[in-house]
Amino acid sequence: MKIAEELDIPYIPRAKNSLQKLKEIYELDYLLVVEQNQVILKGKEVLFWHPSMAVPRLKALREGKNDPMLEAMKLKPGYHVLDCTLGLGSDALVSAYGVGSEGHVTGLESSKYIAFITRWGLENFNGQNTHVKALLSRITVINQRYEEYLKNQPDDRYEVVYFDPMFRKALHNSPSMNALRPLANHHPLEQGSIHEALRVAKFRVVVKEMAGGLEFLRLSPDYVVGGKYSPIAYGVWEKNE
Repeated sequence: MKIAEELDIPYIPRAKNSLQKLKEIYELDYLLVVEQNQVILKGKEVLFWHPSMAVPRLKALREGKNDPMLEAMKLKPGYHVLDCTLGLGSDALVSAYGVGSEGHVTGLESSKYIAFITRWGLENFNGQNTHVKALLSRITVINQRYEEYLKNQPDDRYEVVYFDPMFRKALHNSPSMNALRPLANHHPLEQGSIHEALRVAKFRVVVKEMAGGLEFLRLSPDYVVGGKYSPIAYGVWEKNE
């Protein structure tokens, strides 16, 4: 019931009904279910928190390999990062590795459901991956649109500001992304938000985009990292250093 109160949604006792039966009775598209110490959003697809693609990326970093996102962000130990489009936090986990134990990542998520599921997952992860566990406390989740948050921040508040806008076309047909996509913010990134992010960033702003996509033509970053052998590229706006 505490979760229902926090999210301002009805609490429905399950009794002996199936989840499908409850959706039919109450004419719901989604049910938020707590089972086995996990919060799961069940609609046509199932959404729950997991470290996802962060796991192989973190493994590669520990093996001394490069990560294009970290190359673009140029993170150093002790940096504070603002991730404006947190989602399930896969990129934030990699950023948390990049900033080290003295750094921190603040993640903004406009969907209250995605924000709650991600925060719950970060706070209650009980997997065996000790490398992931070490990073969880370095991430703070805030349920707010980045446009609102940025305008209320002082100049140079974060060393790096990061955006991963929802791609127009899904890069992979993955169940987690299929479940997240209907709830995510599909509004395109505007020049005004880049301008505000540059004010709030001490060093640089980084935007993730599909390699060969048209967003960088519209937004005009200073330069682009990656994309030659990868489906992902990162636009970078430098400030000063």
